[in-house]
Amino acid sequence: MMRPLLRDPTTLLPSLAEASHLRALHAHLVVSGRLASPSHLAAFLASLASSNHLSYARLVLPQRPATLLAHNAFIRALARGPRPCLAFAAFRDLPLPPDHYSLNFLVRAATALVASAAEEKHVSAEVNARLQAVSAHGAAVRWGHAADPHVQSGVLSMYAALGDVASSRAAFAEIACPDVVCVTAMVAALAAGGDVDAARDLFDGMPQRDHVAWSAMIAGYMHVGRSREALMLFDEMLSAGTTVGEATLVSVLTACAQIGTLDRGKWVHWYVRSRGMQMSIKLGTALVDMYSKCGAVVTAMEVFESMAERNVYTWTSAVSGLAMNGMGTECLQLFKRMEGAGIQPNGVSFVAVLRGCSMAGLVDEGRACFDSMDKYGVDPWPEHYGCMVDLYGRAGRLDDAISFINDMPMEPHEGVWGALLNASRIHNSVDLGKYALDKLLAIESENDAAHVQLSNIYAESQNWKGVSRVRGMMKAKGVKKVPGWSTIEVDGKVHEFYVGGRLHPRYNEIELMLAEMDRRLRLQGYTANTREVLFDIEEEEKEGAISLHSEKLALAFGLIVLPEDVEIRIVKNLRVCMDCHRYIKLVSKVFNREIVMRDRNRFHHFKGGECSCRDYW
Repeated sequence: MMRPLLRDPTTLLPSLAEASHLRALHAHLVVSGRLASPSHLAAFLASLASSNHLSYARLVLPQRPATLLAHNAFIRALARGPRPCLAFAAFRDLPLPPDHYSLNFLVRAATALVASAAEEKHVSAEVNARLQAVSAHGAAVRWGHAADPHVQSGVLSMYAALGDVASSRAAFAEIACPDVVCVTAMVAALAAGGDVDAARDLFDGMPQRDHVAWSAMIAGYMHVGRSREALMLFDEMLSAGTTVGEATLVSVLTACAQIGTLDRGKWVHWYVRSRGMQMSIKLGTALVDMYSKCGAVVTAMEVFESMAERNVYTWTSAVSGLAMNGMGTECLQLFKRMEGAGIQPNGVSFVAVLRGCSMAGLVDEGRACFDSMDKYGVDPWPEHYGCMVDLYGRAGRLDDAISFINDMPMEPHEGVWGALLNASRIHNSVDLGKYALDKLLAIESENDAAHVQLSNIYAESQNWKGVSRVRGMMKAKGVKKVPGWSTIEVDGKVHEFYVGGRLHPRYNEIELMLAEMDRRLRLQGYTANTREVLFDIEEEEKEGAISLHSEKLALAFGLIVLPEDVEIRIVKNLRVCMDCHRYIKLVSKVFNREIVMRDRNRFHHFKGGECSCRDYW
């Protein structure tokens, strides 16, 4: 029974599935006289649009006197909905000339369309989104509202979403006196386009900054991988007393994940709880991602399980977290649970589960997941093909990997050849490694990691002429090996170590600890594995070359400064070599310490002389 005293009957709309109930509510609003008010009509239409009653809204619109307020509310609701393209049709059907609100909502619909197309990764969708964006800007100019501050800021954001910084700059240059909204939008556009230094100059020149400006600048640093600067700016934001919103915290958590600073990520989690902030899907997903990428996968799953609502991105983040931490079986189980919950996996979900299967050697299960993509209407990306080659290659099924490459419906990309090269290293197949490198260098001629991979293959087989040839190739092309570095966080401060580096203020203590580590490990039968040293030098010199690898320096420092009951957490920018991997396993046993290391490929959880990767990395 209808309740006539209900303050806002439109709140019933989401629960009304049957047309008869919808008509009854409409009749009530007409009889009560509420729809005679333009504002109530606008609210009703917006509620219809956002509650997926679009066809009914289209019937209501022509029956009422035409007002821009009602039509604009309808366009805005469509722009915010799952199909922002519908806002363009509603704009074309306007019975009155559009005002600046109409154009603002149209531009924001174009921005949403661009973001949606980027997620889909379909060329046709991206081309259509770009055309709609240009048409939205053209409409603003044609109707004389291009100079409105809100339209201007929307145009800047729209071009930023397209990655078209030049158009953002051109639009900004046309603004005579940009207000804080427009300047903030330009900061966001420059930052999103990768020109964070220009964005920072503009940001620093702002006489006043709201939380949106701070958030845009922090997100910009995070976007280009300058995570430490993002965290430093966040500290400034807190000191300035600016209100911290969800968007800022999501960016900060992403920055923490990038550099593996667990303590800082935990502080953000505490901040959310202490402020009584709602655990939204975005915030919860960011926490799952942060804990996973910091190696705290148990905590990540606790956050995941505690969330009241989850979307495909939340599930995918959890699946990916299990995969990168070497929990392939659990990763596959969660993916199946995701399917059972009625969540349709997207392309990223399949990348995550394929990586999990690869890390755990679950070849048949991984192939089944790949074949199931068609069921969900997901066209394989280059990344999926790379994962499949990695899956076959790691498991030693090199013939299957090559057959899979030959059957690909597209030209193999660098990820495919890189996966085959890695497989040849794992299984010490020199000829296959050379073949994969030749193919890879035809695409990326200056890929330093690829050259080093082949050098390692030659070095392991004592083929020093091969090593010399690869080094000659690198020198001729000007390709330099990326220096290895490792970081460790202690009391909120991140300490950096470089291979062979002696610049740390406590290096003398570190050197003594390294000697003690070597002494105790040799009592357990440890001898250095020098097969990956790329020089034909005496064995004693090789041992010296690997004894100062950055992860060993970071580990020694961790043993000095961290209590025995605290995990030692190390982040390394390159793949850990075989000697360091075996070395750290022994340290975990001899010193009875739990050690977590994130290298370029995955996480390694060391405990009691064993590693979670089972020497399969």
